[in-house]
Parts: sequence; C-alpha cells; structure tokens
Amino acid sequence: MDQLLAALADPERQKLYARIVLDTLPPREQDSALVRKHLGRLVAAGLVERMADGSLRADAAVFRRVRPAEEAHPGVPRRLVGFFAQGRLTAIPVRPAVRRELLTHLTGTFFETERSYSESEVNEAFRTVHDDTSALRRYCVESGLLVRERDGSVYRRVSAPLGAGDCG
Repeated sequence: MDQLLAALADPERQKLYARIVLDTLPPREQDSALVRKHLGRLVAAGLVERMADGSLRADAAVFRRVRPAEEAHPGVPRRLVGFFAQGRLTAIPVRPAVRRELLTHLTGTFFETERSYSESEVNEAFRTVHDDTSALRRYCVESGLLVRERDGSVYRRVSAPLGAGDCG
C-alpha cells in the first residue's frame, strides 16, 4: 500500500492517474517527457497498465490486491519494502544510509563471498530487480560491498564491507 500511496503523492501524477481512470488522456499526450516520467512511476506501482494496443488502463482492483508489505516482499528488510513493487526495485534510495542497507541486502541475496563474477553476471543478477545495473554496480563498489579488478572484468563480494575510504 505504501508504494501505491507514494506513487500518488505527487499532484501531477494524481492528475495523470485521474485522466487515465476517466479515459481522457489523448494518445499523443502520452509521448510527452513529463507524462512518460510520471507514467513510469504509475506503471511501476501497478496502478496503470499499458495494453498491447498502446492504450493505458487503470485497474481499481489493485487496491483490493494489496497485501501487507512483509507478505508482498518476503526477505526484504521492512525499512526497504517501499522501494519494491511486484518484486522489482522501483527507486534507488537517495539517503546514503538507506541506499547502503539496500545494497547490502542485494549483494547478500545475489552474490557469494567465495566466488568471482563477470560484469555480465553481476548485471544479470541486478537486472532481476532493476534496469540501471551500472548504477547498482557503481554504488556497490563505492560502498565497498563489491570489489572489482581494475579492468572491470571480475567482481567479488567482500566478506566484511570496507570503510568509505577503502573502496578502491
């Protein structure tokens, strides 16, 4: 429910959502940069669905399907569930402490400490939850949660995260 409320917290997204519900959004207007930005957030939250013919549909049943966050995202720390919708990471936290908690969760979930991973394996793992794999990789390296070879070919999860000044 928090994800739905967060998606509707912006007044411009509220107006856009209302126009989609009322079917008063002309197809040509869907292509504007501002609409695409807000539409992405509404789609990620499950409030709006793009149909095969390109039209948009808002399903009020989404509000009846919402389960408590702990059930909807098993294994995700409670403080982080608001960043996930339908198993996908919808936003990378801006606050450093929360972002680090998220990155610690992701690296602990996807990577073993004794194993080396190629960049494509790291991307593949991160892509299961978010499309911006390069940002997740970079944040993990900067946070000392992953170390990488100078040429970027091999990544390893560290057993004890490095301090901020030790991220290589």
